[in-house]
Amino acid sequence: MQGLTLVGSGWHPLLFRAEIQALTGPIEVISPRVLYVPLIDSTLERLSRAALLDEVISDSGRYWVNPKASQEDLCLNIAEWAHKHLPEGSFAVRTRRLGVGIPGFSRSTIDKKVGSLVASESRPVDLETPKNVISVVISGPEDGPIHRDDIGQNSPIVVWGLSHPDWQRESYSGRAPTERPFFQPVSLDPRQARLLISLAHRRTSETETVIDPFCGTGGIAIEAALQGFETLASDLDPRMVKGTLENLASFGAEATVEACDVSGIASLWGSRNGCAFVFDPPYGRSSWTSGKDMEPFFEALSASHKIDPQGTLSTMLPTTPEALQMGANEDVEVMGMPWKELEPMIIERGWRPVLRTPVRVHSSLARMVVVCHPSD
Repeated sequence: MQGLTLVGSGWHPLLFRAEIQALTGPIEVISPRVLYVPLIDSTLERLSRAALLDEVISDSGRYWVNPKASQEDLCLNIAEWAHKHLPEGSFAVRTRRLGVGIPGFSRSTIDKKVGSLVASESRPVDLETPKNVISVVISGPEDGPIHRDDIGQNSPIVVWGLSHPDWQRESYSGRAPTERPFFQPVSLDPRQARLLISLAHRRTSETETVIDPFCGTGGIAIEAALQGFETLASDLDPRMVKGTLENLASFGAEATVEACDVSGIASLWGSRNGCAFVFDPPYGRSSWTSGKDMEPFFEALSASHKIDPQGTLSTMLPTTPEALQMGANEDVEVMGMPWKELEPMIIERGWRPVLRTPVRVHSSLARMVVVCHPSD
């Protein structure tokens, strides 16, 4: 079966892999930031939703770097591949490095050498507006990763192929919280909002509706609506409802937005299928030490399960910066309590956590990304 090689963002390789797996199903991990996925009819459409995907490469080749490997041999391998797979027309070679790269392998040298080996009358080099691009990725160890990645680093490898002409990285230009008409300091970054939506996908079922019961300034609603999902958003504060509608209108996006306490969303939206419940709970109040503080979160879990017992749930919860250095199985503090105490409370309300990993917001603030599937 044909497949695609995917290159991910260095911000959070673990979440990149989780996002692609949620969107496409089984993945082959070539290196922490390089994956291979089967190509079926819906693959590119699903990949268009990804937040942490940097590049899509087709007809790819691989070169494992061992003690006998050399840059010269690599260039000969790429040239041999190009004679079979590169369509006629102008082309350029563009090499990028992941992490610290691989000693003895230079981006500029590979670009020039491969270009000279492949160039012909029917395939001229054009560095400005090439018809085709040979993308070369030198994947070495990460250089001080921002987030812990428990799979470690595979052997150094170089992958290459045709930069896919039908895929383009999403631009978030103009969508930053500070660029929207209505802004509040705790607004969610658009890429993180899109990531939460992607993580809520399941390969076995199609998401039809995205529901956010704590819409705030509308970050999640905007990203869901721009992707064409039915989008239902609500907030207890009428000012947030008005601001979300204003922000949606500024992007030409449509959603249903209502003023409603989280305890009332099941009555508001009714019973549905194909739902992804995606939210960033209101925790500007940095302490979650009382039961009253946590009640909106628990009500969101119960109401979401009532709306669609077979849906999915994706959220970001407050945690401590220490969580960034802790292993996946260590008992971190989330929402002011040990995870081993919080997890059973989530399960009791109909949801089973399938992913839990921290993300750094800044030096003194971290959040825990939690994705849940139905527990029954």
